[in-house]
Amino acid sequence: MKELSDTEVCVAEQYCHGLTDKEIADVLDKPIWTVRTHKKHIYKKLSIASTHELVLYMVSRYVGKAWDAKEVRRMGLAALLTLLMLLHITIVENKDVYRRGRRVEVEMEMRIEDAER
Repeated sequence: MKELSDTEVCVAEQYCHGLTDKEIADVLDKPIWTVRTHKKHIYKKLSIASTHELVLYMVSRYVGKAWDAKEVRRMGLAALLTLLMLLHITIVENKDVYRRGRRVEVEMEMRIEDAER
């Protein structure tokens, strides 16, 4: 698999933000046809066929994991995206629960100390 150029990575990141070809062209101050050409080259280099696969590639790149489009297709994109979303929700909610639990714990300790005085 060929590596993406810096410009292609920049374009790919914009797609990961959910922007359209036109919006990316506006953000990068490039003609829309240039953005579409970059997208075509990105898809060809990565052997992918959808924005979902592009997002998964960028996630795997970010976490430093090897990218294998065939393996992702075998597992199923929908299943993988669902797992990623559940993992994200679980992590975020656990942090919130911990924060809330810790705050309550600290408040109880302060009340006990006040009552002892």
